[in-house]
Amino acid sequence: MFKAASPPAPAHRRVGVPLLALCALVASTLTLVAPPAQAADTLLSQGKPATASSQEGDGYAASAAFDGNLTGTRWASQWSDPQWVRVDLGQRSNLSRTVLTWEGAYGRSYQIQASDNGTDWRTLKTVTGGDGGTDDLAVSGSGRYVRMLGTERSTGYGYSLWEFQVYGNADGSPALKGTGS
Repeated sequence: MFKAASPPAPAHRRVGVPLLALCALVASTLTLVAPPAQAADTLLSQGKPATASSQEGDGYAASAAFDGNLTGTRWASQWSDPQWVRVDLGQRSNLSRTVLTWEGAYGRSYQIQASDNGTDWRTLKTVTGGDGGTDDLAVSGSGRYVRMLGTERSTGYGYSLWEFQVYGNADGSPALKGTGS
């Protein structure tokens, strides 16, 4: 007397339900521990007043580095070291990055500096061995004025920037006015 063997029970019986529950639990946990969203950095420098230690000629004013015209206008300095170009953000701001778009005459060594009064400068970033092109630099600090202080040119010409962008968030603190270099 042979007893008919019953078919084996499916091995995958309801395995999907606990797995789905586990995935939902993990997803909800990740949502709970995710860092809070932060506001995107704002381009603070475009169209703001600018000055420089020098300019190569009438067509190369400091304001050209902050006008938003990426390859149509540029600031160019006299052919010596050091040289600087700065922007007045209008109020003290928390700074997060700068983007320098160099023309062929770029800075091999330079500093990104910030000041509350336009006279006393704090170095936020030092670049050595620069290779031109576009330098996207993370910075940390605050100030009303931001400048690029060129200390070593890459060529016999001056420093030449198509655009110098400063990003961050205005913090609303009053800044002292000043006009120093």
